[in-house]
Amino acid sequence: MGEERALDFVAIGAGPANLSLAALAKPHQDLDFRVLERHARVQWHPGLMVAGAALQVDPIKDLVRLVDPTSPYSFTAFLRDTGRLHRALTAHRSGVSRQEFAQYYRWAASQWAEVELDREVHAVELGDDGDFRVHTRSEAFTARNVVLGVGRAPNIPEQARGLLGPRVFHASEYLRRRDRLPQARVLVVGGGQSAAEVVLDLLQAQNRPAALTWATGRSGLLPLDDSPFANEWYNPSYAQHFNTLGADQRQRLLSEQTLSSDGVSTGLLQQIYVRLYELDYLLDSGNRLRHRVLPGHRLAALASDGPALKARMTNPAAHPDHEPLLTVQVDAVVLATGYTDTVPALLDPLAGRIALREGRPDVQPDYRLAWDGPPGRGIYVQNAARPTHGVADPNLALNAWRSATILNSLGGGKRYDLSLPDTTIALH
Repeated sequence: MGEERALDFVAIGAGPANLSLAALAKPHQDLDFRVLERHARVQWHPGLMVAGAALQVDPIKDLVRLVDPTSPYSFTAFLRDTGRLHRALTAHRSGVSRQEFAQYYRWAASQWAEVELDREVHAVELGDDGDFRVHTRSEAFTARNVVLGVGRAPNIPEQARGLLGPRVFHASEYLRRRDRLPQARVLVVGGGQSAAEVVLDLLQAQNRPAALTWATGRSGLLPLDDSPFANEWYNPSYAQHFNTLGADQRQRLLSEQTLSSDGVSTGLLQQIYVRLYELDYLLDSGNRLRHRVLPGHRLAALASDGPALKARMTNPAAHPDHEPLLTVQVDAVVLATGYTDTVPALLDPLAGRIALREGRPDVQPDYRLAWDGPPGRGIYVQNAARPTHGVADPNLALNAWRSATILNSLGGGKRYDLSLPDTTIALH
């Protein structure tokens, strides 16, 4: 970019986190920034956008409202701008669909020239002048700060890694692979919301699988904990408090609080139960679906068995020695096994300069990575601070607050009032 002024920040990835950052940055005309997205279209979990999938959070937790209720980039503004506001008031009594929120994100991105699509970043390095160089295929952007919002990587169990492909795939690829599943014997592994959405979609399909096995290592198909006191863990004050705790205490709390983020919506569990009842009792015997629900069962081994797959399951609670209890012959395996935090390869040029905390990049309270770079040059992370900031970090609940925290930090001033909100739970 020659002698041009360095951008204040480059945000990598145009998911909900960095779209929130852009929405809150846009009113501040002194901020010069870009949001670079590798796809040609803004997408939000496209592989799991099954019909009827509902938002698990209140739509007020959009890109901006919990920080700037008057923003022109709110979900309400989207509904008004697209001519559906009054009808939405009636339709949304039963909840907001993820499909509509995906439309909202695309609408928001279309408002800003700073969001550039089809711009895949392959490396971030530090220039001799102390500014970052963010390299795409066609050019390099110079910036004083970089904000990573590239999402979390699919978690693939070790037993399945050598078999990934059309027959064995993560749930994030479900819609792309679904056309191979009619008349197949399908195993769904996982007990969270994604697994349940895949299962219901298979049960409702006109061309259903020949057989369906649903296995989860949990003791049962456990509901989302959406109770008021659990929701206090999604308060910014709690995120800041969580960051001050010791590593062992943080890890214990994350384990105890899992069902507040990774349980299954009660309504979805009800739909699945009713559908299984219908398939078992309300259809003639020729149309019934062979199915098994296996709580307490983990995938112990997976191997090809001619054109099929052989999945060996174990029940650690019943057999601590992990002796396989059950072998399931299937044609396809859907791994609804969640996501994991990884350091993206595009940061490889800076990897040796980033400080670690308990073996992971050390995320500061303002979402800045600790590193040995020049003063005033920050690497910030979105949706990658669960171990240090709590169970709410990958959730939409803290989107606006986290983005405003980053803007206050990189902007060198108080652009947003982030006085910590009150909590019912005592934090000291």
